[in-house]
Amino acid sequence: MSLLRREAESRMHDGTTGKTSPTSRRFPRWLLPRSVLTILILCSFLGTMRAGSSSSVRLENYEGRLISGIELTFEGSPPDAAAQSEFLSLLKVGANTEFSAVLVRDSLQALFDSGRVANARVEVAEAGTSKTGPIKLRFIIQRQVQIADVRIELQPVTGTPVAIDELRGRLNLIQPGSRLSKQTIVRNADEIQVYLRDRGYFNATVEPIEQVDPSGTRATVIYKINAGEQAKVAAFNIEITGFDPAVVRSQLSLQPGVPFTRDILASDIRRIRDALIARNFLSPVLEDPRVERDAEKNLITIKLSGVKGPEVKVLVKNFEISDKSQRELLPVKREGNIDFSAIVEGGRRLRNKLQEQGYFFAEVAQVCTVSNPPPELGPNGTEETCQNLNPTPLTNHVVEIDYQVERGRRFRLSEIRITGTNKLTFADVEA
Repeated sequence: MSLLRREAESRMHDGTTGKTSPTSRRFPRWLLPRSVLTILILCSFLGTMRAGSSSSVRLENYEGRLISGIELTFEGSPPDAAAQSEFLSLLKVGANTEFSAVLVRDSLQALFDSGRVANARVEVAEAGTSKTGPIKLRFIIQRQVQIADVRIELQPVTGTPVAIDELRGRLNLIQPGSRLSKQTIVRNADEIQVYLRDRGYFNATVEPIEQVDPSGTRATVIYKINAGEQAKVAAFNIEITGFDPAVVRSQLSLQPGVPFTRDILASDIRRIRDALIARNFLSPVLEDPRVERDAEKNLITIKLSGVKGPEVKVLVKNFEISDKSQRELLPVKREGNIDFSAIVEGGRRLRNKLQEQGYFFAEVAQVCTVSNPPPELGPNGTEETCQNLNPTPLTNHVVEIDYQVERGRRFRLSEIRITGTNKLTFADVEA
C-alpha cells in the first residue's frame, strides 16, 4: 500500500473525545515495529482539515520541528506515576529536541521490548496552524497484563482419582510472570480436557476465568474443572487372526463395567502382546486399538485387531545360555520383534557376553530359515533371509533364527599395566 493511499485512508482523531481535530495527528503504520502477540502499534499522520478544504501532511512536515513537551498516559488502567516515569525513561525522544520519525519508532519498539506493553500509539498535537512551530507528543499505552497466579479448582471426582499436580503439569504454556494471552489460556484448557478424556472423563468441562487486579496489570487465572461421570467399558473385542483371546481375557483389567482409562488400555495391550510372545509368536502385528464411545450411555467399546505373525524359534549354537538370559539379551525374545536390526543387536549382545567371559575374539553370525518359504522371500537359510522377514505375510509359517557362535580361545586377564607416564597408576583408574 502506498504512502498516499495510507494518508487517504487515515482519519482524524483527537485521542480524547473521538471527534475530529486539526491539532491531533497520528503516525503512519509503516513506521511501527511488527509484533508477534497482541501488540498493535498504530500511528497515522492525519492531514490538516480546514473549512471547505483539506491538504495531506507528509512526513517531512514534522522532521526537525521542536518537541515542546512529551506526555505518557495509560489506556484501560489507572494512572501510576512510578510506572509512567519508567516508561518515559525508555523513550528515545525528549522534550526540547527536534522531531525524528526514526527515534519515535525506536521509542515504540523500546516500549514493546520491555515486555510490559500490549498496545501503544503516539499522537502529535500542534498549536495553531503554523507548519513550523513546536509540537507535542503524547504516548498512549495499554499495559500488558501479566499472570500473577494460576489456580485449579477441581470439583469432587467420583471415578479414577485425578491429581492436581498432573493437571498443573499440562499447563506448560502458562506460568506466573508470563504474558496473559487468550489463545494460551484456551490452549491450556484444551490440554487439560485431553488429559481428562484419556482418563475416561469424556464429559469433563474446563472453564478458564481471568481475575485482573485493580492495577489492571496482574491477573489470576483460574481453571474451574468438573470431571463429570467417568465412562465405563461396554466390551473389549479382540480379533487377532490365529489367536484365541480366551487365554488372556481373564487377565485383562478392562472388563465390562470397569471405568475406562488410556493407561489401563495400554497395560492390557502389553498383556495381550506378552501372551502372544509366550506362545513363540515373537513378532505379532497389532493395530492401534479403536475406542468407540456411546455418548448417550457413556460407554466405551474397544476393538483390537491384528495378526499373530509367524511362530519364531531362536537357537544359540555352541554357547550354553539359559532362557532367562536369552530374554534379557535378545530383543527378538524380549520385545517380540524380528526386524533385521533387532536380530543383529541380539548378535552384538551375545558377542559382548562372550567377551565378558574371556572369549575376546568370539564371532557371532545370524542365519534365518523359513518353513515353506514364499517365492518373494529370496534365498532361504542365509543372513539375507533375516533381512527380508516380514511378519504379516509369514503368518502360519515357522521362522528359525540361528545365532551361530564361534567362541575361539578363552583368555584370562592376569595383569593391567599403564605405561608412558608416571602421573597415572592403575589404582587411579581401577574403579
